[in-house]
Amino acid sequence: MKKRLAALAAVACMSVLAVGCSGRSETKDPAGNADKEVIIQFMHQQVEQERQAAVQDIIEGFEAENPGIKIEQMPVNEDDYDTKITALGGSGALPAIIELSQDQAKLNAKNQFTDLEAVDAVVAAKGENEFFQGTLSVSKTEDGAHYVGVPVSGWVQGIWVNKGMLAGKGFEVPANWEEVLETAKAFHDPAAKKYGIALPTADVAFTEQVFSQFALSNGANVFDAEGNVTFDTPKMQEAMKYYSELASYSMPGSTEVPDVKDAFVAQNTPMALYSTYIIGGVVEAGFIDDLAFVLPTNYQSAAFGTVTVLSISEGMEEAQTEAAKKFASYLLQDEHNIEWLHMAPGGVQPVLSKVSTSEAYLENETIQAFAPISAHIAEAFDNLQVFGSVEGKNFTIMGDITNTGVISKAINNAVVQKSEVAAEAAKAQKAIEDMMQ
Repeated sequence: MKKRLAALAAVACMSVLAVGCSGRSETKDPAGNADKEVIIQFMHQQVEQERQAAVQDIIEGFEAENPGIKIEQMPVNEDDYDTKITALGGSGALPAIIELSQDQAKLNAKNQFTDLEAVDAVVAAKGENEFFQGTLSVSKTEDGAHYVGVPVSGWVQGIWVNKGMLAGKGFEVPANWEEVLETAKAFHDPAAKKYGIALPTADVAFTEQVFSQFALSNGANVFDAEGNVTFDTPKMQEAMKYYSELASYSMPGSTEVPDVKDAFVAQNTPMALYSTYIIGGVVEAGFIDDLAFVLPTNYQSAAFGTVTVLSISEGMEEAQTEAAKKFASYLLQDEHNIEWLHMAPGGVQPVLSKVSTSEAYLENETIQAFAPISAHIAEAFDNLQVFGSVEGKNFTIMGDITNTGVISKAINNAVVQKSEVAAEAAKAQKAIEDMMQ
């Protein structure tokens, strides 16, 4: 595989003289001999100027400690990211290190763009027990034998609770399905534009994300460990019925991301399902001291989230691979991992347990605002679960299922269109089975 991609890269780079295609070649002197400097590229989505500056600071620190290695950053807009990866991967010219979500990384690994052995070596060198275990479980290959990328940060989603509003009616922070539903009923007053909870119900991926937490907390998944489709099951139907009832205490109609966030930040509801990116809005609204975070819990607790991983590209010379491994390991060192996290404090969270409680991480002004619950938020990564991840296996077709909207459409039909849950579960089951064929 390395030889095939290396050959492709060589053809694509014949006209490049100094740093080579995608910055993956060693620099050469006029005689054509490789010198000691290794140049690699780091492709990422941190396109804002201040974030590029922060990435550059990290790179310069690494280069100072590793003379002979030069890293060039390659910021790419999110909308163009997947297309760029496909184009570069097809020509064997991928940058050495690529920032990806765990789902993007799974696809990269399936396409044989990733040096899985190099990734595994970095994770092993850090120590698997240093990571929140949920971040590792969702970052494995389809067969569970390798990691698709090195986890460096992530965000989680759960139930955000305004404790001040709850206390006004004598309620405690809810701990399970039953208590969430009871609280939502007590606060629902649509005539006054007040709602019991804010949930997404539109035919969009956000709806699938939120619903998945309730389904997984009920022991329901899209697949079993053998890869059989298990959407039309009693546990999944039970979760759909619960979600439909809970959504009746949310805002009317097909609600999406801004509807949920705005309702909670404006304190029109005491509870909302959202990611950690809601924290900034709560700080601005002035009730951060009343903020609590819990997970949907029935038979078990389930957090949804996305892990940011560093993929190391297949097909490089050994020197480039070793340089990429060193940089990925550098970003796992507490001090430098904190630099990475502080680019978007509050939104992205630590995936390393020691970092989540370190003074250096917590001293950031934004993080200090929610310091009492910061460790609890980070620990949600231990309960991180996603559809298609079962017993250490990650079925990559789950990305196609999400993209087609099969599940979000079933939820929207059941909640907004008032279709029968059993009928919607059966239709989704058949649609997914058809995709598998």
